[in-house]
Amino acid sequence: MTLGTLVCGASNEICAASTTLDHLCASIDRFSGKAVTYLNSPIDDEAQSFGAFCARVTLENACAALVGRLDSFRMLYLAEFQAQGAYDYGKPTRSGFKWTGDVFSEEKPLAPLWSSDHDISKISRALFSPHVDAVHWQPAFNAAIDYVDGESLAGFDDLKTFDSNSFIPTIKGGCGPLYSKLSKGVHRDFFVSSAMMDEGTLKDAITDCMTFVSNLSFVSHFIPTSYRSLDKAHAVNDYLAFRETFQ
Repeated sequence: MTLGTLVCGASNEICAASTTLDHLCASIDRFSGKAVTYLNSPIDDEAQSFGAFCARVTLENACAALVGRLDSFRMLYLAEFQAQGAYDYGKPTRSGFKWTGDVFSEEKPLAPLWSSDHDISKISRALFSPHVDAVHWQPAFNAAIDYVDGESLAGFDDLKTFDSNSFIPTIKGGCGPLYSKLSKGVHRDFFVSSAMMDEGTLKDAITDCMTFVSNLSFVSHFIPTSYRSLDKAHAVNDYLAFRETFQ
């Protein structure tokens, strides 16, 4: 079972948003599939060279897809911009998808969370922002656990270690260091061989990536306004089938 549909959902609609998510879905399937293969096989030179790269692409593409499902304008803007003939590969794109800005909030969280003094431009819509957590993730997490418990479903012990208040902060706290760890493997900025990731470090990073992404993706299908959400039974089946590939 592949990861792409769990992350991106599914739709028979022919439109720009769905086409963009289909593209991300194919990328997630390709790179997560390779990463899981490396995870389940003895370490070799190929895994050591490309394992971190495949995991980081999976993490980035999955977060981009989830941002797009929650905020379609952001995804559609990026797709339309890149489709323009003037798109320049050699020039930094100030409005491009960024880890800090789209996934993590750029600025310090507003306190208190709800105040008439907050300017709308200061309210982050990043995937892990406090406001997105409060509006989307916390209610969705509660709905997901209620569904799992109501159906007496097995295989969700990992998800049940959280509650609605700790779900996003814990994943956010894990994704930051994970992204940095995977980036070191991608850029190969090791000046001595002893600093390179050993088998345990690499496989732990791949496992963390697949765990974070699958948990986020499953819960996303319980957000009522999330684009291309799977029906609950479909989401359960995809989640459990994917988790079996690396547990």
